[in-house]
Amino acid sequence: MKRLKLKKMNKKMLSNKLKYMLVILPLSLIYSNIMAKDRLSISTGATYLTGDYGGSESTDIYYVPFTIKYKLNRFNFKITIPYLEKTGLTNVIQDIGQTGQKITSTRTTESGLGNIILAARYNFYYHPEYKFLMDIEGKVNIGTASESRGLGTGKTDYSFRLGLYKVIDALTPYAKIGFKVYGSPQLNDAFYLSSGFSYKVFPSISAGLDFSWREQVSKTGTEKRQLTGFSSQKITKNWRLQEYIIRGFGRSTAEWGGGLSITYVF
Repeated sequence: MKRLKLKKMNKKMLSNKLKYMLVILPLSLIYSNIMAKDRLSISTGATYLTGDYGGSESTDIYYVPFTIKYKLNRFNFKITIPYLEKTGLTNVIQDIGQTGQKITSTRTTESGLGNIILAARYNFYYHPEYKFLMDIEGKVNIGTASESRGLGTGKTDYSFRLGLYKVIDALTPYAKIGFKVYGSPQLNDAFYLSSGFSYKVFPSISAGLDFSWREQVSKTGTEKRQLTGFSSQKITKNWRLQEYIIRGFGRSTAEWGGGLSITYVF
């Protein structure tokens, strides 16, 4: 019992620190080197996800994001505004699964604005001899997805993560670890991690594999485990294309999914 209480206290302290860091980080970005070389890009695409999330019926989700990314020296800023369409169980939420204690079999089709995502990333360390890179990222998921229509929790979430990367010729393995604070009282704050690699097949083509894991966040869910295979191509000087296939395990993620995104770099 003491260990459980201590764990909850530690998570609560970490949650508060995380919120402070997400306020301080954007302020530090304002005072970055404004004379540095910058780059702007826009992207869009579509993702399809399907799974039963522990229920008797499948839930199908279409996720169409519009993203603006701005790179300034070692800093990256990103805003994502998504369109979301869901056909399936009313209490299933993307990336979480079934919420609440009541198991429902009611199927509906709902669509609308998803959660707007604000993110800021900083590449704070690079060793040129060993080609080793470290970065940090703070992210805010604004609760703009409708809770009444089952598109989201209606609450704002915060996350913070650390990333490690090592370049070995054409191969780049990486590992990331983070912590997410959920605004909904029905969900538990959770640690998450991912690991994988990217391999440059040709100068303009890369491919890779990613495995991600997250602690259980809902009482009706499980730990999240997901495997993603991806490839990306540089079509022209300005255009980029990426494709991916997703395989999920457990009640907190879709069983299958896939999609593509296209990016224009100014």
